[in-house]
Amino acid sequence: MTALGNNVHIFARPHRRQDLIWCFDTVLGCGPVDTVPHSGMTEPMLLVRFPGGGHLSIEFIEDAPDDDTPRLGAWLELRAENPEALMQAALDGGLTRVEHPGHPYYFMAPGGQVEDDPSVVGFGWGLVTDHTVRR
Repeated sequence: MTALGNNVHIFARPHRRQDLIWCFDTVLGCGPVDTVPHSGMTEPMLLVRFPGGGHLSIEFIEDAPDDDTPRLGAWLELRAENPEALMQAALDGGLTRVEHPGHPYYFMAPGGQVEDDPSVVGFGWGLVTDHTVRR
């Protein structure tokens, strides 16, 4: 049997560090975001521990994909008891809404990742909500 784990690792450019800390800590309420030094890395990673479970580690490298518009990379799914409120908090915090025909709750995190959810809110270097498989 194969399953997807509770940990995600992504890459971002170093100049996005403070924006990402703010995004996860303040806007999405996943703080405090930890800084984790690693002996083989020039910059410490960020570690986000989601209150409902799961972890996101962010490694900072200069050649990481980066954009202020959503792209076709991976989109993360965030689950929330009140997706409308989380989506509104993201928009009130200045994050960008991503229009997608398959789901109303997509927003973009700093750097272009997208996320989503209908009981889920999306985050991809932007965010996406529960748009794919339903259990």
